[in-house]
Amino acid sequence: MYILGRTQMIGGASTTDAIKRLMAKGFDGVEICAFNKDWKLREELFEDSFPERLKNVIDDFKVKAYSVSAHMDYVASDERYELVKNIIRVAGKIHSPIVIITGGMDGKASNRDTLYLSQVERTKELCKIAKENSVTLAVEFEPNFVVGNTKQVLQLIRDVDHDLLKINMDIGHVFLEDPDPMEAILSSRNLVVHAHIENMMRGVHNHIVPYEGDMDLEAYFRQMKTIGFDGFASLDLYQYDYESVAEKSIRAVRDLWMRATPTV
Repeated sequence: MYILGRTQMIGGASTTDAIKRLMAKGFDGVEICAFNKDWKLREELFEDSFPERLKNVIDDFKVKAYSVSAHMDYVASDERYELVKNIIRVAGKIHSPIVIITGGMDGKASNRDTLYLSQVERTKELCKIAKENSVTLAVEFEPNFVVGNTKQVLQLIRDVDHDLLKINMDIGHVFLEDPDPMEAILSSRNLVVHAHIENMMRGVHNHIVPYEGDMDLEAYFRQMKTIGFDGFASLDLYQYDYESVAEKSIRAVRDLWMRATPTV
């Protein structure tokens, strides 16, 4: 498994500088986020010179793996929908194998069914663009989103019916939203191509460091190994000084991953 640092969490830095700082902390690679810590779009990703600048950093700092993320509601906004399309095209230019997407945010809306149908149709179009750019899409479910648990994300994948739509499994979201998290992971076999890692307190959507919280991360890692996952996994923390907790968090994740023994 490759442990990735998220560039969004490095405030006041360009994407390339954020990568340098993350790699200095011991990450295997990076998740290149479309937004900075203040949720402002990183316009530099769309500059013609960005692919070459990125390549130089990847080579110089021995980045082993990288992905791109476009966390935004592309269902409720035509502007954000077009933006996600362009981010997928950028991912193709920089040879990222994976783009993480989310979708509709208001899962409790009275027109939730209409929003879901819109997400299906728009995701189908995103898959076409992903194919043109040799990119796999990894959809992530979030609490209270239109697609808010494992059952719903699996239904979305069936309804979109495209071989380039897979899952970014945030294991904290599985813990919060699925009645049987271990069974939910097993039901996602062969579909998880990316993960987000953190711990959480029971019933509280708040990403905390892996070495605290109510989750038995070793059990989650055991299930991830059981379904054959050994890919990209980003440390997903918002409330901390990311760099100050990175090294201890990486050590904890590596230790738990090594100890986790898959079931047959």
